[in-house]
Amino acid sequence: MFNIPEVTPDEAKKILETDENAVLLDVRTPQEYRSVRVPNSVLIPVDDLRFKFRELDKNKKYLVLCRSGNRSAFATYALRQLGFDAYNVMGGIISWPYEIERG
Repeated sequence: MFNIPEVTPDEAKKILETDENAVLLDVRTPQEYRSVRVPNSVLIPVDDLRFKFRELDKNKKYLVLCRSGNRSAFATYALRQLGFDAYNVMGGIISWPYEIERG
């Protein structure tokens, strides 16, 4: 199986608060994102990532989030193969205990 680096929601929150190069990348659908999202996250749906990865800065650290952690694991793997510093946020937004915005 693939070795995909992961961070817990607690670790992700700390990284976002202390590392100005950290970006929370949400790979859910636009509908999911409109319904509930983490403030200041960036939306690029996993299905669009193959076209839009060029818009991402390779000098940033990406914390990748989906609903439960499956799509974000796939996206994290793909980003790392493309040379990005990316980490899957374990458990996705359903495990995110911090602030969220609703539709």
